[in-house]
Amino acid sequence: MSGAARAALGLAALVVGFVSGAAGTLVHQRWWGLALALGAALATLAWLPAGGPRLAFAAGWCVPVLRGALERPGGGFLIGADAVGWSFLAGSAVLLVAAVATAGAGRRTPPVPETGRGEDPGVRGLPS
Repeated sequence: MSGAARAALGLAALVVGFVSGAAGTLVHQRWWGLALALGAALATLAWLPAGGPRLAFAAGWCVPVLRGALERPGGGFLIGADAVGWSFLAGSAVLLVAAVATAGAGRRTPPVPETGRGEDPGVRGLPS
């Protein structure tokens, strides 16, 4: 994947994460809203390639969730301090930790040459 395509995927993941996090914040008080929001977020995270796109999605998701947990100017909260609210915040934390934990999973390392072979640069010229 080219750099421009990967950057576009990261930006799209950030926007989708923000919109779905805001929608989840608004509907999490109903049991089906909580299940739908967290299930869809975890499925999307698993579908995205490891690295930047996953981190962008999780960061986009957590911004409206954290904003919903803060007190509004008129008082009150979008995410209450009840079992449903704490479950939603815990699920969001799991989403962010999963994205950070798999951030380096998409990187490839060069293959390690077998030792004792003629192609190993450290033993050139020696009989195998």
